[in-house]
Amino acid sequence: MVIVAIVITIAAAAGISIVLSRQGWLGEEIARPLLELILSLVAYFLPLLILLAFIWAFASLPITKEKVNGNIECLLATPLNPGAIWIGKCLAIFLPGFVISVFALLSVLVVVNLITISPATGYLVLPIPALVTGFIINPMLFFGLLAFIVLFSLANNPDIAIAPSFIVGFGLMMGLPIGIATGAINLASWAFTLWYFIGTVIVWAVVGYLSRLLSKENIVLSSR
Repeated sequence: MVIVAIVITIAAAAGISIVLSRQGWLGEEIARPLLELILSLVAYFLPLLILLAFIWAFASLPITKEKVNGNIECLLATPLNPGAIWIGKCLAIFLPGFVISVFALLSVLVVVNLITISPATGYLVLPIPALVTGFIINPMLFFGLLAFIVLFSLANNPDIAIAPSFIVGFGLMMGLPIGIATGAINLASWAFTLWYFIGTVIVWAVVGYLSRLLSKENIVLSSR
């Protein structure tokens, strides 16, 4: 996963820098909205891809194997309660992906701005609303989605648990570009950041409501 993230980061930084450096309009003031759009897309989609990759790789199948092998039941025999096991597994999956996504996004922003944009324009392009979404709200949303998947993987059917992540992931990857192309969505606006935050709060409200399913009885019965 680290190697994949590094390759994506290098490809994004090098590709964007090379393409922009060949544009004759780069140094003109009218190019700023387009530059903000490009970096907003990077700020949103780069963390999204990395976080989704970690969720799809580690959130469902490994827990299924642990349930089948009896590892989860062994943990339940210790002083750990189901909530502690749930949060521990969520953090073990989320934190590496979050750290890598932050490093990847910072790297692309620094390289593109310092090597290409700043020398041509004399300023840095840092769309603040998009950065807030990419660095803070996107991770919050996908941590909530991860918490839902791990919760259902522990207390119910893991195959059912992973389905929402595919729906949300592919929905965002397909729906947002369409919205941007039609002008309905502006990633660099505070309005989008606000609505995205509201969606994140709703996801966490659902997770909090369903957390009542997390009991030793449900975990043991779903392992049979």
